[in-house]
Amino acid sequence: MKHIRIVALLLVLVMVLGMLAGCKKEPAPVDPVDPAPVDPVDPVDPNPPVDPNPPVKVYPFYNPLTGEGLMTDISAKRPYAIMLNNLTRALPQYGVSKADIIYEVLAEGGITRMMALYQDVSDVGNIGSIRSARHYYIELAQGHDAVYIHAGGSPMAYDMIANGAIASVDGTKGGLSNRVFFRDQNRIQTAGLEHSMFTSGERLTEHVDTYADIRHEHYDGYNYTQKFVEDGTPANGTSASMMQAFFTPSKKTGFQYDSAKGLYGVSEYGAPYVDGSDNGQVFVENVLILFTDVSLIPGDVAGRLNVRTTGSGSGYYACGGKYVEIYWARTSTSENFQYLLKDGTPVSLGVGNSYVCILGEGSEVTFANE
Repeated sequence: MKHIRIVALLLVLVMVLGMLAGCKKEPAPVDPVDPAPVDPVDPVDPNPPVDPNPPVKVYPFYNPLTGEGLMTDISAKRPYAIMLNNLTRALPQYGVSKADIIYEVLAEGGITRMMALYQDVSDVGNIGSIRSARHYYIELAQGHDAVYIHAGGSPMAYDMIANGAIASVDGTKGGLSNRVFFRDQNRIQTAGLEHSMFTSGERLTEHVDTYADIRHEHYDGYNYTQKFVEDGTPANGTSASMMQAFFTPSKKTGFQYDSAKGLYGVSEYGAPYVDGSDNGQVFVENVLILFTDVSLIPGDVAGRLNVRTTGSGSGYYACGGKYVEIYWARTSTSENFQYLLKDGTPVSLGVGNSYVCILGEGSEVTFANE
């Protein structure tokens, strides 16, 4: 009987365990997590299409002497007009590749000098060598309401400065000369003391820009009226890749059009016109050749010249490998040059720097395709 009870109890226990196992809950099924979607990678086009009309960056301001766009407004600031030596033994000049406008005009003895204009000199570096003033260069600077930088001058030039015709800083005298100008010791050895005077953008900015006796902004009502366009190529111009302007039979300045650059490389004395700052040739966007009256000053023992800078005269304008006949007009020295086509339409220059040759009436100018 005892064995029967034990077996019965075991059977009951097995039944209870089976029932508990049958009541055990299965875990709830879990949904699989979908992977994050991945954007397909587009294949790289080795020859992407070129937008025929890319967006043009619009600048809020521009350089009034070149038409180039700027992020800051410098149009109210008076530019600098700096006299440059152009004797062969004083070359190369420094800072000319960054000039906004270069004027080249005859001086006595059949030589020429340049007057370089800069709306902003802050990053130009050394500029020179500096040469003396002449009254007609002052008249050109007056048209830009510029601050005139020179070293010495003719009697007529000094008379104009003394009478307040222009604000000037003279490298040979004046309270600013020791801070604005310096002598290049190598030039003293190779070219002589008179061809060794320089200034720099840094010195002009640090000293002249803060000098209380000089007005630093244009006078009320001043307006530089020259217009600029992206492509200044004359619509009905004649093709010419090479131009030469003869100041005298022995002094000529050449302009060779570089179609890859879209600019004119300048040359003189049978060699490229270079900037000593980097020994690179000077290139310009616009070339203007103006004819006017040039004559000896009566009684001037040094053979100095009169060069008429007002009234009107004929000339040429070149841009983009083409040139066209123009005439210039200027009623007073306080105005800038007006460049006009033969029908009276104002010339719009190409955006960029300009080179202006002022020649005597009847001077030779040649054009060629090379």
